Amino acid sequence: MKKSVLAVLIGLSFSAAYAQTATQEKVLNSAPIDVDGYLAEQRVTDGELESINSTVRKYQTDNTLYKEKAKALNKLTNEAEKIGENAEEKIHANVEAKRAEKKAMAKIKKAEEKLKCLMDENPGADCDQYGMGNQDEVRVQQAAPQTTAVSTAEVAPAAAGGLLETIKLLPYAGATTYRGKVESLETSFAGGLKVESQINNRFSMGIGLNYNQLNTQDFANNSLYGQTYTNQYFGQYGQQGREISYSSMGLDVYGKFFITNGERFRPYIGAGLGYNRANLEYAGNNQQNVFAGNRFGNEKYNTSFASGFLTAGSEIMITKMFGINLEAGYSTGLGSSLSSANSQNAFTSPDQRRLNQLGDEIINANALSINLGLLIVF
Repeated sequence: MKKSVLAVLIGLSFSAAYAQTATQEKVLNSAPIDVDGYLAEQRVTDGELESINSTVRKYQTDNTLYKEKAKALNKLTNEAEKIGENAEEKIHANVEAKRAEKKAMAKIKKAEEKLKCLMDENPGADCDQYGMGNQDEVRVQQAAPQTTAVSTAEVAPAAAGGLLETIKLLPYAGATTYRGKVESLETSFAGGLKVESQINNRFSMGIGLNYNQLNTQDFANNSLYGQTYTNQYFGQYGQQGREISYSSMGLDVYGKFFITNGERFRPYIGAGLGYNRANLEYAGNNQQNVFAGNRFGNEKYNTSFASGFLTAGSEIMITKMFGINLEAGYSTGLGSSLSSANSQNAFTSPDQRRLNQLGDEIINANALSINLGLLIVF
């Protein structure tokens, strides 16, 4: 009995040991399990397969890298586009700002030109665009709260519009004194008419006609010549001598320089040349008065001569179109007479000789004149 039980126990032991050994072999030979608890797939590989797998992994890596690069490039492109849009907006804004600045500068320049025309006493033709000629009064607003009124009716007529665009007519009258080496004579009438044209605000040119008239006595007739012909000469003309009439008419060309451009007062200096025709004759001619072969009466002396003159004066404007002109002048003949004609022989008629001498004295004398005239602007 004991042997049977022992045999059974030994058999069970061998059975258990065999079962344990089989179980261990089964576990060792089973598929591996990955870290997540799943059975890892059994791989079968060789060198060629591994090369192919390596190439596949490389392509996968490159593809991933390209995708990342593409994403980064797209991001960079988007950022560049944003920067470009901002730059374009800035450039556009800068261009608009420059345009606005240019327009503002043009307006400022135009305003300065208009202000200059308003403040200028003699606006030129370039000021016509601002209607200077159509306004009776213009007010200029300064930076200060005060306003300055400039009346165009008081502006002097020196518009710098060019030659012949502003014409001035100046009739005048006055007195002239001739101071020669021997004689000192004064005119009974001196006057004339001038026509001027502005060249610019400072210069003008003109032409003029002048006329002078004076009367004097032939005081030399009681000298040796007068005494020679005794009472017949004295009885006819008296002790005071024969009366002599002198007249001259001239054509002048002159220029003026205006020292200032005041609204009412425009002082100037000027110079010019003239051509003159003068006539001297006795006032009580008597051709019947003949003694010892000498013929008296009807003596005349006509001559032409050139002259030069200097002037100084001022235009005084009352309105834009009307004013007065005050002028002082100096003139003298330039050299001898250009031509002369006598009605009597100076060698046989002593009065003719004295008439010739008086004429030469007058045309070469220092002539001082003061004239007052009107100023009319067209």
